[in-house]
Amino acid sequence: LRQQLQPHFLFNSLNSIIALIGLKPNQARQMVQNLSNFFRSTLTNSDAPLISVAQELEHLQLYLQIEEQRFGHRLKANLEIEEACQRAQLPPLIVQPLLENAIKYGLYGTMGAVQINLSAQLKNKQLHVTLTNPFEEDFTPQKGTGFGLKSVNRRLYLVYGRTDLLRTKKENGQFSCLLKIPQSEV
Repeated sequence: LRQQLQPHFLFNSLNSIIALIGLKPNQARQMVQNLSNFFRSTLTNSDAPLISVAQELEHLQLYLQIEEQRFGHRLKANLEIEEACQRAQLPPLIVQPLLENAIKYGLYGTMGAVQINLSAQLKNKQLHVTLTNPFEEDFTPQKGTGFGLKSVNRRLYLVYGRTDLLRTKKENGQFSCLLKIPQSEV
């Protein structure tokens, strides 16, 4: 899983760092530090069967810091996580591929600024994580591996034995993912 999710992100980040070295060396150093922290967090969390939303959020914020350095003012991320969700449990690195898709499909088809929204709430003994991003109907992205959503669905099935925990929807120029994670204690 780690090998499938990380290589292109690593290479894109390294290319961004190379571009920054001559122009903005302090920003390049910060991006190297963020990248190091991100991969350390990836390796640390990936062996645990479940982690807290607080831990996943720390990891996502490292990822977003790197992406915000890559895309500058074009990427705006709005995270609204209910306080009650902080201790909820979910499989590690389950949200990151969804966020990566939101950035890819939200930013790559446009030159303007894009806002990606991520929210988390507890409802009926489930953690509901929702991601939304704008998308251009006529944009055809580079052909990817198709691994992101499939891997999330597969992991959810392996952990919970269910195929109904991830729903996606396209409506009015917005793409949304709803991830439902059963909670044993809330």
